[in-house]
Amino acid sequence: MEHAGQTIILTLEELGFALTALGAEDMASGLLQSYYGELSEDRWELLFHAATHSLISKGLMEQQDDGQQQLEFDPFIVEMLAQLVQSRHMLRGYKEQPDKQNTLTIHNGNDRFLYHFSIHNELHFFRWSSLEDWHNDIDQLFGLLPSDFNTHNRYVDLTEEQWNELTSLNFTVQQTAAWNLGESDRQMLQVWHDDFQHNHSSLDNLSRMVYTDTDEDGPSVTDLLFVLKGANDLWIVRNTEQDMQAAPCLRIESVTEAEWRERITHFIQAFVHDEAVFRG
Repeated sequence: MEHAGQTIILTLEELGFALTALGAEDMASGLLQSYYGELSEDRWELLFHAATHSLISKGLMEQQDDGQQQLEFDPFIVEMLAQLVQSRHMLRGYKEQPDKQNTLTIHNGNDRFLYHFSIHNELHFFRWSSLEDWHNDIDQLFGLLPSDFNTHNRYVDLTEEQWNELTSLNFTVQQTAAWNLGESDRQMLQVWHDDFQHNHSSLDNLSRMVYTDTDEDGPSVTDLLFVLKGANDLWIVRNTEQDMQAAPCLRIESVTEAEWRERITHFIQAFVHDEAVFRG
């Protein structure tokens, strides 16, 4: 098969079977059980049997004609999944919708980057990626168009306590009377909160994540940007406090398209820089 620039699409069952066959049982089990829950051994066998035939039909696996019924994966998908398993550093975007969750991760390895896009953990898209793709990939994840941006910037800085009040179920703008804010800031927070409620009181996010050998509870988040696509604004929320030991200063900001590009460029550059340092 010719694979240059190709996107490989795997179902959850195909991905789970391939990871298991290639020795990454823990990752496969985590992916499958998060979707299916606990299943009997017979049920797993049925799922994997169907996945085997599907992978063969896609040309990603073939049966060796040596009389031993051995199956062999296409080296292209083996290389991709090896990078997925071995990745210790990733750029990750997450968008939640009422009926599904979309996740974008970009993984490092051997001076190449692996694009992995998942729709509700049911379909998984893989391709080799380059830096010039990432702005468009991130915009697609969050469903962004030029018309989604306001023409001018505005922001409010909040304490962590104020942020917790703002995102609580019972918030009313009257609570901001004691926050020492101007009227325009209070009006802005009302608009943000309306957009937040319209988005089912959830925020999408973009993060940089690192696994270390001491991480028992998953990766560490090294940077985090919350994203909210509103009726007339693209909102981002980030901690502007540089001192990680200090109390956070949470900035809610409506960004212009140029400012969004600058913020995402900063995120990408920090990821690539971290990756260079991470590799040593």
